[in-house]
Amino acid sequence: MAAKPYLIFSLHDTRYAIAAEQIVEIFLLPELIPIAESPPDILGLLDFHSLYIPVMHLDLRLGRQLDWCHLTDSVIVVDSSGFQVGVIVHQVETVINIDDRYIQRNLDYGREHKIDRAFLQGIVNLDDEMIILLDADNLIRHPQAMENLAHHDDLTLDTENPSRDFYESYFPAATDKTKELLYDRSANLKVASQSRASVDFVSIAVVKLNGDYFAIDLDLVREFTTVGRIATVPCCPNYVIGNMNLRGEILTLIDVCQPLNLTTKNRRPKTKAIVAEIDGIIAGIVVEEVVDIIEFRPEELKPVPVATDINTSQYLKGIVDFFDMSFNIIDLPKLITQGAVTVELAA
Repeated sequence: MAAKPYLIFSLHDTRYAIAAEQIVEIFLLPELIPIAESPPDILGLLDFHSLYIPVMHLDLRLGRQLDWCHLTDSVIVVDSSGFQVGVIVHQVETVINIDDRYIQRNLDYGREHKIDRAFLQGIVNLDDEMIILLDADNLIRHPQAMENLAHHDDLTLDTENPSRDFYESYFPAATDKTKELLYDRSANLKVASQSRASVDFVSIAVVKLNGDYFAIDLDLVREFTTVGRIATVPCCPNYVIGNMNLRGEILTLIDVCQPLNLTTKNRRPKTKAIVAEIDGIIAGIVVEEVVDIIEFRPEELKPVPVATDINTSQYLKGIVDFFDMSFNIIDLPKLITQGAVTVELAA
């Protein structure tokens, strides 16, 4: 049987997968509209491209206690026979092909991962780590009670302050800035797909480097991952941290702070990596945190201020303002291809 693509994602310390053919869209957690009559695992409704869809938290759906919501949570919109539901998880990783021959169907996956057997399609071992394959159709279920949530006219919505109950119930740690950001995410998702098609948006991944905000073109990003065990490489420049095994592929990790001439004060541990591909070169850009994914119009890109250090500004494409923050967009292809950073494919 031919290999089938699966979307890999994580919740707490466990990795899960859903058949990629059932994934409609993936985005970071937006503000939701709570509903009084919803099932206990449904946090609320989302206006998704002019269509209301229910959004559930995977913790609650699997019968576990909710560990609150976080700014970096992701929502995976899953389709089952035309019915769509958003599923909140912690982090979306990548899409990989899994051969059906390697999927174990015996369901003996350990007591620490108790899951309703109806949700379980099987398990697969990848790089000595277990991945739980979920049955998307059973996971999102769509009897009449669930389908009624998408037709909210007969439901009780908090129209005066729709966000209040969402934050009090599921996101009590949210600051005013966090609430603004989640509201903006939800507002962007309201736009119908047809309307968005006529606008040339640019997507960027916002990251933290030395405590400051920078951004990288999302078109260059293959996936986000956690930095694992690093093997040092002798006789390499200081910005080459070493190599890491990423599902059998040797990934060279680089720190762009030095090539960008960023100060070393207040340097924090870089535990995340952005796997980027530029002209056939694949490298892991280590960062302190992946903050958000946002979109902007090309005309909103501002030039780099003249006062910026020339060693830094030559590798920046420009600045984008978002609420009360500004992001420097790193010109990663220029940084890689013009010699400031050299990544050997065989490193």
